[in-house]
Amino acid sequence: LPATRWATVAPNYEYGTAFVAAFKQALSAKRSDVTWVGEQWPAQGKLDAGATVEGVESAKPQAIFNATFGPDLARFVKEGNSRDLFKGRAVVSALTGEPEYLDPLKEETPEGWIVTGYPWSQIDTEAHRSFRTAYEAKFKESPRLGSVVGYTTIQTIAAALKKAGSTETEKLIAAYRGLEFSSPFGPAKFRAGDHQSTLGAFVGKTAQKDGRGVMVDWRYIDGASVLPSEDEGNRRRPAEARN
Repeated sequence: LPATRWATVAPNYEYGTAFVAAFKQALSAKRSDVTWVGEQWPAQGKLDAGATVEGVESAKPQAIFNATFGPDLARFVKEGNSRDLFKGRAVVSALTGEPEYLDPLKEETPEGWIVTGYPWSQIDTEAHRSFRTAYEAKFKESPRLGSVVGYTTIQTIAAALKKAGSTETEKLIAAYRGLEFSSPFGPAKFRAGDHQSTLGAFVGKTAQKDGRGVMVDWRYIDGASVLPSEDEGNRRRPAEARN
């Protein structure tokens, strides 16, 4: 993106502050010309849309990084649309492509945002087809990203229990080091050096289709290709949790 003046919007707790810090660090490392001109930290679940949009607009950014989600995202989008906040500005928005948060936006869905998400209806791999078919047959609805994460979490627990042959804490911790597992997105593992999962993410852009939001121009990015080194990951862990 050519933008050099960035503003951020994120909920004021660990998820939001850590996400903004990581985004700033990553972008600044690649772009020495980027400046950060404004930050908005609404309380989770209590976003004041008018004040937040006004705060972002007053900073005159060329681009916005957003990490709000759920009802806060809906309020931010609705107010931002009404004030043309996003017009002529690039927006990078975490989680917004997940159906949990994209579906409620309906015709308010902004177009062209760069997002992470889950284009469930478009993924045509054997692993995902199998998962989706079974999920829809059982629950009579389409899967959400939370559905995939929940299912995969249980799969990893089962794999760890089988590998450990025990429910003892230390044996399970050891079993998770390097544990390989399957998911609807394909194979992944927990790295031995820092216990981080290599399960990836879908990145694409938002668009509208038939009055609802969808992801377009998306691709799956394997976590193993973008995570920091295992040594760096281990250093970032709390001291008592390091290998």
